[in-house]
Amino acid sequence: MNLKLIVFSSLITAIIGAMLGFGVGKVFGPKYSSQIYQNIPAKYAVVGGVAGFIIGGCQESIRQLKKQRDEEEAEGSGAGVQRRRGE
Repeated sequence: MNLKLIVFSSLITAIIGAMLGFGVGKVFGPKYSSQIYQNIPAKYAVVGGVAGFIIGGCQESIRQLKKQRDEEEAEGSGAGVQRRRGE
């Protein structure tokens, strides 16, 4: 597997997740003034970034494993056809 591609995909989806989390925190954040409710957009951005990093890494890993499996199946089925014809 290509580790650089997995990390790149993870970082890009982490950035997208952080932006979405920040936007959700700004738009749908509570209007209370208590200390616990301050910095909600930043907390949502961190949660969105971590979720995006995990999801992006898993998605790219699955994509690469599927590509590898498809290549192995193509090699295996091609050899099976040649053996049958040669018999």
